This record gives sequence, C-alpha cells and structure tokens, in this order.
Amino acid sequence: MSERLGSGWDVPAEVRDHVVFHWFHIGPGTRRKFCVLSRAPVWYVGHFDHGRMRQCVGAACEHCAHGTGKQIRYVVSVVDLESRQLGVVEISASLADDIKVAAERNGGLRGLLMSMGKASKAKQSRTEVQFMGDVPPEWTFDLEPLNLREVLEKTWDRLG
Repeated sequence: MSERLGSGWDVPAEVRDHVVFHWFHIGPGTRRKFCVLSRAPVWYVGHFDHGRMRQCVGAACEHCAHGTGKQIRYVVSVVDLESRQLGVVEISASLADDIKVAAERNGGLRGLLMSMGKASKAKQSRTEVQFMGDVPPEWTFDLEPLNLREVLEKTWDRLG
C-alpha cells in the first residue's frame, strides 16, 4: 500500500481494504467464491462468546475460568471472485484440514480457488468448502494478502 493521502471521496480499493478490512461471513443459503491470497494461514486459540470468536489470553483468561471450551481457528486472506473485495475468512480446524489437503494438491495455499457455503439454511449449520481446479484469474496475481496478525489484533482491540 503506497498511497496514504489523496483527494476526493473515492479511496482506492487497495488503500481501503488495508485499513478497513472485511471479514467474510458465510450466511445461510449463500455461497461465495474466493481466491486465497495467503501463503500460509494464521491460527489462534479462541472461545466462542456471544456469537463471536474471542482470543484466549492464557492463564488469566476469563472464558477459561468460566469453563468455556477452546477452539483452534485459522484465518486466511482472500479475494471474493465476484465483487473483487479483499478480506479475510476464518475457518474451523476440520475445514482447515480439507483446505490443507487441497493446497498441497494445488502446489500451495496461494491461488487456491474455493467456494464456501452453508450445509443448510440454518444459521448454525456447518460451513462446507468445494475446490475449483481452475487457474486463478490474472487480476488476482498482483494482489497482496492482508497482514493477518494485524487484522486479528485490530479486530480484538475493537471488541475490547
């Protein structure tokens, strides 16, 4: 991201997406197609609390003290193939296993094309992933992935 100052109302997408990053959520009855931009995922240990994943802070963790279960979550930087919006997707450990296998077949995580959707129309239904064996669109080649650690830190700071 080279631009930090400009005129007018239209902020270039590259600038906007690196400052106001987007978390993609897969809602019931929807399916989204992504190209993965990350070379590797970032993982964290978290607790599901009030509809959100929150980072486990270790020995002084309030969620651990209350017996809330822990989960390993993975985050990857992606671009939506239809809207061309840059953002991040968070995935469960079981979904990560499927993506890891597909990434190995793909020759790496970056450039992996996948379609994500819910198994049913229920809000809490499991997320499913399908892999598309196509070559990524040329316009994705020059896109830089988001700094996932920075995205997580800023997200957790906002949650308080």
